[in-house]
Amino acid sequence: MANPSVIETLIELTTQQSEEAAKRLGQATRQSEQAQEKLDLLRQYRQEYVDQLQTQMSNGLSVAGHANFLRFIQGLDRAISQQDAAVLQSKYLVERERDSWREHERKRLSYGTLVQRAQQQALRQANRQDQKQTDERAARRRSQLG
Repeated sequence: MANPSVIETLIELTTQQSEEAAKRLGQATRQSEQAQEKLDLLRQYRQEYVDQLQTQMSNGLSVAGHANFLRFIQGLDRAISQQDAAVLQSKYLVERERDSWREHERKRLSYGTLVQRAQQQALRQANRQDQKQTDERAARRRSQLG
């Protein structure tokens, strides 16, 4: 196994990278949620404006007023389309950051596993050494007695 201090350094480095990736994931998630909220508000505002147009039409709306309503709704439709693209982009970013975080976590955990295996190997080796010494002492006693 590599030098324990090298492994410890790698664990510290990957832990730091994992924490930074988690922060980026959290930030991307918040931005995605905000983008979705903005899209929902735009859709709600559009629906309210369409409802208002229908009410105005039933009360007798001028041709110019109708044209103004339609232009405004078309502008909202463009804004909704742009915001929908922003939501898709933000969701893509969340997935990319999640993948990055998972990869850093995988590396961090694999180094931890290496340390555990090395510790287990050292313990087995120490136990074998202890058993060997115990066997040697027992053999010396038998040879001294016999």
